[in-house]
Amino acid sequence: MHIENKIDNLLTGPVIFVGYIFMITGVFLATENLIFGLSVLILVAFFTFSYSGVEIDIANMRIKQYTKIFGLFKTGGWKSLDAFLGLTLIPMRKVNTIASRANLTTSTVHRDYRIYLVNKAKKPAFAIKKCPTREQAQNSIDEFSIWLKLPVYSIKR
Repeated sequence: MHIENKIDNLLTGPVIFVGYIFMITGVFLATENLIFGLSVLILVAFFTFSYSGVEIDIANMRIKQYTKIFGLFKTGGWKSLDAFLGLTLIPMRKVNTIASRANLTTSTVHRDYRIYLVNKAKKPAFAIKKCPTREQAQNSIDEFSIWLKLPVYSIKR
């Protein structure tokens, strides 16, 4: 059984809007100067469509962290799950702040919950799933604990 989870895009928050604006600009630039316009489009497509993720092979007890370039090509290598002691759930809070030309700032707060593998030093190694709610994250960590036969650790704050 294979499990594949998308973790994060290279561009997140309000910056993704800028990426789409540059993509439209690249199309218009390509009508004037083909080489420059296509180079802008390729660069923007790389940042807009690339993302990081995790693939878990439960049958062989191995895991692969990858970056999917242009949303098409996976990079990354397999690691054994024997290198990890367990799982943990960490709440994440990401704040994006943008300042306008009138010196007004707008902030957006995005909260999610991530399930991490715990390494031998009992520290979170890397995320294996991103969930929007705590309840969904609790259900997912229970499933991962059963599938991977790993205990769940709590993080002291």
